[in-house]
Amino acid sequence: MTLSKILLRLLVIILIYSPFGSQALEDDCVLLVYHRFSDDGPKSTSTSPEVFKQHLEYLKNNDYKVLPLKKIIRSLQSKESLPSNCVSLTADDGFLSIYTEAFPLLVEYQFPMSVFISTNPVDKKYDSMMTWNQLREMAPLVDIYNHSVNHLHLVNQSAQIVEDEILFAQERISAEMNTNDKFFAYPYGEFDDLTYSYLKSKGYIAFGQQSGVASQTSDFLNIPRFSMSGPYAQMNSFSLKVKTVDMPIESSNPKSLIISGDLRPLLNLNFSRELTSYEINNFSCYVSGQDRAKLEWDGLQSVSVRSNDSLAIGRSRYNCTMPYKEAGQYYWFSKLWLRL
Repeated sequence: MTLSKILLRLLVIILIYSPFGSQALEDDCVLLVYHRFSDDGPKSTSTSPEVFKQHLEYLKNNDYKVLPLKKIIRSLQSKESLPSNCVSLTADDGFLSIYTEAFPLLVEYQFPMSVFISTNPVDKKYDSMMTWNQLREMAPLVDIYNHSVNHLHLVNQSAQIVEDEILFAQERISAEMNTNDKFFAYPYGEFDDLTYSYLKSKGYIAFGQQSGVASQTSDFLNIPRFSMSGPYAQMNSFSLKVKTVDMPIESSNPKSLIISGDLRPLLNLNFSRELTSYEINNFSCYVSGQDRAKLEWDGLQSVSVRSNDSLAIGRSRYNCTMPYKEAGQYYWFSKLWLRL
């Protein structure tokens, strides 16, 4: 037998018995964020239980690999491959409907979820929130992580308040749930430089609420998650988002969300490779409450993005997409801005 044939046979064996079988391997994963599971709650933060079941059924029927958040983050940090069609489910705040409506469905489908809780409402036993016993009952299918003590807006707070909100919540979760993982979801998905720097100094992984795909090149202090509440939970939106791919961006500036002075903030994107003419011609960015952003290209790997009009007070986004090689799939990147 020739050497080439031996090597070919070895390659076939490796592919068959690789950790993920015959699946393609990827270096990114789609993270979804929910809040309430209700037909009657505020539309901006609610997902119908029936719609949530449709989400889970879609993931099951289309061979998505729903993985625990912890496994995904560890794989991304260590540059290990993930299975294709990778998805992770998360929920913020700790509403009781997670236990009464979502958890039974998670058990039925055997899909894991990560829940970020604010500890004070749990400690005070608010009727609308889960109890510590209910949180423990959902283990090990559901992991519990830090969403601050009081769900304060962690922008323009004192250093002491920022530390107390994060540290005390971490201590309560550690004591009640016997976990020490330093995962933090920003309340409202917003932060300033002080909060960002504190989390970095203490070794946290942090999650935002801007859309996009988590990847090996993500900012691990602002990992994107697609919102699945209100109109974003509809199946046409859901099926589009779970198929998205991380935009091939090497760096983006600025990191800060806060804008002042220039109310048409400039976003600079540097790509990790040269884009094709087709990709450049079909790369688009949209601005919250406006139309397309203005683009200025500098060669094949850099683009500057700016809104045509001043951003409104509060939150705004630049959402950028570009067609992927597979029909109906898109690269996706989002930049959140905060005008105070």
